[in-house]
Amino acid sequence: MMRTIGTIALCAAFLACSSSAAQAARPPKGKFKIVIAVKNGPTRGATLHCSPDSGTHPHPRAACDVVRKVGGDLTRIHVPADSGCGLEVKPYAVMITGTWRGKKVQWSKGYRNFCAMQAAAGKLLS
Repeated sequence: MMRTIGTIALCAAFLACSSSAAQAARPPKGKFKIVIAVKNGPTRGATLHCSPDSGTHPHPRAACDVVRKVGGDLTRIHVPADSGCGLEVKPYAVMITGTWRGKKVQWSKGYRNFCAMQAAAGKLLS
């Protein structure tokens, strides 16, 4: 009887350890490369991994929240009509490539200025 209880306890401990190891090895649901260029200015880039949220992006959790909100469909990101961004022209170009839940993502968009870019995509493009 004691031997059976010991075997069950050992199996339970093994399963607990192996499940956390499996979770740690699970690939992210989203992996992206983000490039942002401003006319007559610097080009910058970052990586973004979602679920778990990480990468070189300065705000991975907030950026992944934007991606999750649109279900990985970046074409659903738009500048709200009431953004109040004015008419300043300092063009920004954005390109994002990667995968979301195993599907390829390729998206690019131009914005009139930084305000419009932030109004559309928030921390994703910060």
